Formats: sequence, C-alpha cells, structure tokens
Amino acid sequence: DKADEFVVVGAHLDSWDLATGTTDNGTGSCVVLEAARTLAELARRGFRPRRTVRFVLFSGEEQGLHGSKQYVKRHADEMPKTSMAVVHDTGTGRVYGLGLQGRAAVKAVLDPELETLKTVDGWKGLELSGSGGTDHLSFEAVGVPGFACRQEMDEYRLTHHTQSDTFDKAKGPNLVQGAQVLAVVALRAANLPALLPRDKPPEPKSDAPPDPKKK
Repeated sequence: DKADEFVVVGAHLDSWDLATGTTDNGTGSCVVLEAARTLAELARRGFRPRRTVRFVLFSGEEQGLHGSKQYVKRHADEMPKTSMAVVHDTGTGRVYGLGLQGRAAVKAVLDPELETLKTVDGWKGLELSGSGGTDHLSFEAVGVPGFACRQEMDEYRLTHHTQSDTFDKAKGPNLVQGAQVLAVVALRAANLPALLPRDKPPEPKSDAPPDPKKK
C-alpha cells in the first residue's frame, strides 16, 4: 500500500585495481544480492513489504562515491519518500550493528523492530555513532537517513586495496549472517507505519580557530 515509498539496500560493485576486490566490495555486493533473493522469495510466498525495497549496486565508490551521488541526483524526486538507505562495505566480517549517524529518533523506532536480530549470531544492536567513507553518505547529504553496517574487521585492514583481496578471503557463514541482517532490517523498515524520522541533532560547533592548512 506504500509502493511509492522506498527503502534502499546497497553496496558498491567497483573495486580497487590491485586484485579482484573480494572484501572491497565483492562481499558486500553478494550480501545485497542474497538479501534481495530472500525478500523476493518471501514476496512470492505472499509476504510482500508495504514499501518498495530497492537493491542497488553502486559504481564509482572508490573514486568518490560517484555512483551513489548520481543515484541521489537522478532520483531526487524520490528522496522525500525514501525512508532510509543502508549499505554493506566492510569486508567479509559479520554485521554486529548499524551506525545511525546520531539519529536518536531512528534508534527509538528501530530498536524494538529489530529485537529478533538478537537471535542472529554476532548481532549486538544499533549504535548512535556514525561512520564515513561509503555510499550511505550520499543519502545523508540530502537528509535521508543513511547507515553503514558495523562489521567485525576479520582481516579487512589486511586485504582491502591490496593485491591479496582475492576470493579465498570470503567467509561464507559470515556473508549469510550479513544477508540475514540486511533482509530483516529492510523488511522491518519497509513495513513501518511511517517513514523513519529525519530529525537529527546539529553538528557541534568548534571554538577552535580555522586551520590555515585546510581548504
């Protein structure tokens, strides 16, 4: 009944050029595809989400979030009706939470909705703190709640952007866990009575003088 409203689940398809880009970000891409397959199967069985869940594999993340920035630009008319965007982009480690970019009002709504995730091995819960460096920031920039998965590092710092980022680094059970988390998060958000709240505390002002070295 709310097909013109959206929940976006994404990852970036492009990778660095030293290897095949398994943990950055082939693993995220396959988790998103598996979450899509899972929710599609539920829909075929009659459990259709109230809102449209859109699965997106962005390109150009490594060069400056270009794919997600273009998505936001080209779908500008949908941004007021996009409840949230969540992305998977920290390798093959299990997802233990989401960083909510300071959105306490969102945490109050989602905490009870995601109670069942406590039965999923590795899940700890939602965190108010935020993170940078990936495609959720393109949505945050236009006011849409954008979240990145919080993941166990699982050698990520030793693999991404290196010549060792190859297929043998992927860990299947962890990726299944990530798909479980994304599917539940997407479905619960899609079935909420209303869009997620967008109010967010203002960024703290610094009294420090500007750094002349920073442009």
